[in-house]
Amino acid sequence: MNSDSVAFHLETDQPLPKLFCYDGQLLDFNRERGSLGRPFCKNSLLPSGLALSLLLGKATMKVLIVEQEKTLEQSLFYFLERYNQCEVFTARSKREGLSLFETIPFDTVLCGDRLPDGDGVDMIEEMMRVNPKMSCILMSVHHDEISKERAMRAGIRNYLIKPFELNQLEEAMGLRSHSNHITQGGEVK
Repeated sequence: MNSDSVAFHLETDQPLPKLFCYDGQLLDFNRERGSLGRPFCKNSLLPSGLALSLLLGKATMKVLIVEQEKTLEQSLFYFLERYNQCEVFTARSKREGLSLFETIPFDTVLCGDRLPDGDGVDMIEEMMRVNPKMSCILMSVHHDEISKERAMRAGIRNYLIKPFELNQLEEAMGLRSHSNHITQGGEVK
C-alpha cells in the first residue's frame, strides 16, 4: 500500500479472497500486510479506508472529531455516524483528543485548527508521529497558503475551509467515489 493510503481494520469471520472484483476493478488483498491494491498497477490509487469499510461490510472505521464548536462537532458526528460500520468519537479539546488517541487506534481524524487548550495542527503532528498512516483532515477558517503549507508539513492530507459542505467532507474522506450513498432517511444504498 502506498504512503497516501488510509489504514483500516478488517473484522470478518469469512476469509477474503486473494483477488476480487469491485466496481469493475480487480483488487488484490495482501493478508500479510493487510493492504489492498490493484495488481499489475504501479502507484495505483486505492479506495479510502471508510469506502473500503463500506465495501467489505464487516470492517469498522474509527473516526475522531476534535472540534471546539459544539454545533459543527455534533453535525459531523451525526453525518458520519449514519455510515454503515463507522465508529465516531468526539473531543472538544486537544487534551481530550490526545487522551482518546492514546486508547483507540483511529483511522481518520477531523480536527479544528483552533482548540481551547492548543493548536489543532500541533495535536495532529503529535498523532502522526505515532501513526503516520492515519488520515487527517484539518478544518479551518484560514485559507491562506502559509496555513495550508504548515498543515501539509504536519502530515495533514486534506484541508477544509469553514464553512464547508458535507459533500466536500465526503470527497476529502474518499467517500464520493464509493457507490454507497446515504439517503435522507439514513439508509445506505
